[in-house]
Amino acid sequence: MDLWVRRVEAERYTSSDWLEQEREQIFSRAWIAAGPEWQLERPGDYFTFQELGESILVLRDDDGEVRAFHNVCRHRGSRLLTGCGRVDGIRCPYHGWAYRLDGSLESITKGDGFEKTLEHRRFGLREVKSTRWMGYVWVTLDDKAPPLRQTLGGIAEELEPYALHEMRPVQTFEKVYPFNWKAMLENAMDFYHVPFVHNGTINPQVSEPPDLTSYGDHTRQRLDIAAGYSWRTRLDRRCTRGGPYTPRQIGALHKYLLFPNFLINVLPYHLTVMQVFPVTAKSCRLRYAFCRRRGARGIELLRANATWAASRYILWEDIKVLESFQSGVNTGRIPIQRLHTEEAAASHFHGVINRWMND
Repeated sequence: MDLWVRRVEAERYTSSDWLEQEREQIFSRAWIAAGPEWQLERPGDYFTFQELGESILVLRDDDGEVRAFHNVCRHRGSRLLTGCGRVDGIRCPYHGWAYRLDGSLESITKGDGFEKTLEHRRFGLREVKSTRWMGYVWVTLDDKAPPLRQTLGGIAEELEPYALHEMRPVQTFEKVYPFNWKAMLENAMDFYHVPFVHNGTINPQVSEPPDLTSYGDHTRQRLDIAAGYSWRTRLDRRCTRGGPYTPRQIGALHKYLLFPNFLINVLPYHLTVMQVFPVTAKSCRLRYAFCRRRGARGIELLRANATWAASRYILWEDIKVLESFQSGVNTGRIPIQRLHTEEAAASHFHGVINRWMND
């Protein structure tokens, strides 16, 4: 199947039926980042991941292993934990069934009241397939899914010098926006709109379009920003820990769109994460994190904070135009959208969606 398409049906951004197929064919099978591993520093630390009608409990057990479970009691299916925090064990708030941090069943309240003796070993929490990578815990609901690294096409090795597990948040937030989830991801990789939407921010700093590389389902875009200034090279060297890096990794912004919904902007001194989930066909939830490297000081700290401030303004510019886009596409007046060569990342993205939807 051709992974590069030049036309997209507008109903992909408005149809509830199309969204339901995306939930079944993509999100129920793909690897999804459930949350950052820095939330699980000690045994008993946990967070819950609640998206797309699922609730998954992610925690660090007494042996230091990170585990993921369906966040439902084996008795009647009640939610076990909410939010994030730290526990010594897990107890159902409804009828008191208790579970150890490894998911095994510890005790059943008044167990002799059931019609026959329940075997504890058969009623542990149901585990979700999970792995750790780049400082995040990833999960998939598909037990037959190949290992995450096997699907990345070399991206894991490419990101190794950045030591992204050392990044810590300057700011995180979650917010629902009134546009389709795909539109936000496409826009983040779209260079065609830069001279118009970002005329006073990005555009003056960029002299050439980015280069785009595909890695199977995923893409990487490299963009040289302020590359013509001699001060940029000196500043880069003072803000570069980790490595060893290539010259392009030091000076160019690397954007990775990890299918289906995880986008990162990477430089040695900062990491931006934008993870987008569908809420309805015409709305999405953004999970945003801007991070700097742990222990940043001096000019590196100042630069990371300045980049954060600039990125928030650029995000605001994008939000405005995306709301306008969705408002227009909702009218149904343009049933087919044609993609420009500078929208190549969107072209590839929709080609991958076609493959997953028809697989």
